[in-house]
Amino acid sequence: MNRSGQEGCVMPLGLYATAKVYILDNPFSIDRPYTYYIPSDMKGDVEKGAFVTVPFGKGNRKQMGVVTEVCPPEDAEGWLSDYDVKPITALCAERWRLDEEQLSLCFYLKEQTLCTLGEAVRTVVPAAVMAKLMEYYRALPPEASGLPGSLTTGELMVYDYIPKDHPISLQSIKHHFGAQAQTAVDRLSTLGLIRKEMVLKQPEPPTEEVYCLACSRDEAEKILDGQSADYKKLSSEKQKAVIRALLEGEREMPRKALCEASGSSKPQFDALVQKGILKSSTVVQLPPVLGLPPMCGKGSRIPHALSDEQAEALSVLKELAHSGEAKAALLHGVTGSGKTCVMLEMIDDMLDHGKGVIVLLPEISLTPQMLSIFCARYGEQVAVIHSALSAGERQASHLRILSGDARVVIGTRSAVFAPVQNLGMMIMDEEQEHTYKSDMNPKYHARDIARYRCATHKALLLLASATPSLESYQKAKEGKYTLITMKKRYGRGGLPRVEIVDMRGESLLGNTSPLSHRLTEMLVETFGQDRQSVLFLNRRGYSTRLVCRSCGKAVTCPRCSVAMNYHTKKGDYTDGELICHWCGTRRRVPTDCPECGSPHLVRMGYGTQRVEQELGDLMPDAKIMRMDADTTATKTAYHDLLGSFRNREADILLGTQMVTKGHDFPYVTLVGVMLADASLYLDDYRAAERTFSMLTQVIGRAGRGDTQGLAVIQTMNPDHDVIKLACRQDYETFFESEIKLRRLLVFPPFCDIVLLTLTSPDEKELQKAALRLAEELSGQCKESFSDVPVVAFGPFEAPVYRVDSVYRMRMVVKCRFNKRARALFATLLCSFAGGHQGSRRPTLSVDFNPSGI
Repeated sequence: MNRSGQEGCVMPLGLYATAKVYILDNPFSIDRPYTYYIPSDMKGDVEKGAFVTVPFGKGNRKQMGVVTEVCPPEDAEGWLSDYDVKPITALCAERWRLDEEQLSLCFYLKEQTLCTLGEAVRTVVPAAVMAKLMEYYRALPPEASGLPGSLTTGELMVYDYIPKDHPISLQSIKHHFGAQAQTAVDRLSTLGLIRKEMVLKQPEPPTEEVYCLACSRDEAEKILDGQSADYKKLSSEKQKAVIRALLEGEREMPRKALCEASGSSKPQFDALVQKGILKSSTVVQLPPVLGLPPMCGKGSRIPHALSDEQAEALSVLKELAHSGEAKAALLHGVTGSGKTCVMLEMIDDMLDHGKGVIVLLPEISLTPQMLSIFCARYGEQVAVIHSALSAGERQASHLRILSGDARVVIGTRSAVFAPVQNLGMMIMDEEQEHTYKSDMNPKYHARDIARYRCATHKALLLLASATPSLESYQKAKEGKYTLITMKKRYGRGGLPRVEIVDMRGESLLGNTSPLSHRLTEMLVETFGQDRQSVLFLNRRGYSTRLVCRSCGKAVTCPRCSVAMNYHTKKGDYTDGELICHWCGTRRRVPTDCPECGSPHLVRMGYGTQRVEQELGDLMPDAKIMRMDADTTATKTAYHDLLGSFRNREADILLGTQMVTKGHDFPYVTLVGVMLADASLYLDDYRAAERTFSMLTQVIGRAGRGDTQGLAVIQTMNPDHDVIKLACRQDYETFFESEIKLRRLLVFPPFCDIVLLTLTSPDEKELQKAALRLAEELSGQCKESFSDVPVVAFGPFEAPVYRVDSVYRMRMVVKCRFNKRARALFATLLCSFAGGHQGSRRPTLSVDFNPSGI
């Protein structure tokens, strides 16, 4: 195989420039640049960052690629004599090219996460603005003997449907016949009855037609009065209405707006264009901010009355932002201390200096609240990016950012890649959250990307949280970040009171309800005072498992090695089904135990549906709102639910983790936490840190108005230090205790952890591969990478061994994350190359500092 990854004809030396191209769909083991020559008709158009299609492999199959380097003819002549080089066959539109920063970001992702460049490109660039190679098929005439007699009726129907004179897309064939048409297409292609063609489809930005006057305003007035010497008198009242609308309105008006303003339609517009009175043009349509009603113009910046702590924090941040160097700051403030006000004032300052800002949020559920605040302040300068947007909405947001119309970008993890013009600051709210770490290739952490981009732009990275990650707080202690603390709540409200309820005592009193007597009492009292309550339980569904009383075994998922959860249907607590929370498998509730056949099955444990039922029985007049993955499946669910609760359309908000952080409900005076100690016993070195953070955050939802709040914490372990410290909101003491333990046991931030995961649907092959991985790692560390100190554990089964019929084995490696360590794990990845989705051959994935082990 040559440097183009294919066999081909010899290129005339010295006549053509060449380009280094990375194929977007190549696996990691062959992810490297390949050389292609630039045809004369593309000379000068192919530039670094351009997307192209090229022939690749022995079959010269068309593939998408990105140009990473362009070499003039004189640079190529020295080495091309021994190689055959193929040409670039197509070039994507210039507007979709990667700029210098995006391309360097892709290489940074490739180097830091060991992903392919194609995976990095598809992460940095939204799929909605990426060109695609589409499968098209054309029917070929059969041989003289006719069509094979072995063809089925379905295959004959598909063959007759595919035209011979022009190709038709596979998508159209499937739309007509259904997904099962793929089998027929594959067989017809194998028999040589149809030919596949790969066609490049480039995304087109949404456009709209706009109209403006082709003459002066004075001339237009004369036309309306019939006094114009250059234009004939208009007899159509509708045409006159169009001219009046343009005179009274804006200089240019989109067709839809002009129709509404004038009461006319396109025929009248076309007639005026033909007469030379109007001009029409097509422009790229840049929709308003997505996810909210139409915008309120430019927004209104209302100055905040800052406390002394806020003013001091703002002064320090401004000094850092205008230092002319890349800086990072950690804003550590208790819940309700007014961190958002400081952020808004900093964004005001950035915009006043012509800079752009990216604001990252950990949860989609926080986006509607923050978006309403930002839109009211910055109007049409705001764009939003998160996973719930449609492809068209993502493209629209991307275009608004690229054009410079949107200078403030708000979104979840993927917004860190937004191509904001003249970036001045990036904000990570609730920076400790694990959702900022991607668990799919590339397995990046948004904080690392933000740090890289801020270094590139000499911008300010602002991390904000009431419970910072231990890694960030340690960096602040070491002076790598500037630490800014805010220890008091804003306004007159103080931190809420906290009561710990020992649920062991509730059991002794015969209370089997998820709600303790104290929490029940306070819920009733709060409802009677016309105040609101928030209840947190990090388990959805009705019951966590269905257990046989005879053999003691739970009903497990047929595709995963976990128990299935019992869920009710549409609020009917007597009718339900079993659902696997890992793969989504659903099944009817069995009448007999699948293991022993006993009819004695009982539901055990409880989730949000069970608590919702208990609350309904306890307080029939109260309006209860449940917020979990089951109730937020629709696109606008977060906005609708949180908006309704903020507008006091519900008395109690019951939910999972999405209700614990970032929300500001001024009428909430009671917070209840059930199973507060459940996360303490997870098999993860971060269990204590996450439990402390979760409790601190949810306690902070109470008493954010003028009335002091109360938090009731239900636990089976009331004397645990983590629970006590969280109830006191004492982060510093918790940090000092936990960081000592991390140092003694050598856990991050005092080392890096690499998670090696092998997966395969074949359990025996997986076991063999796991042993080979351990031997390979040991051998590499003794020979080629003897300079890389590592401590390896495993291989062992993953906590959930089988997920969706795929088995998983792991190794955990402690090391220092540097260039040599990355080279070691890249070597391991290459040695296990060849597995792919659907293959029974084990595949290896590498995750540096994973969010969970």
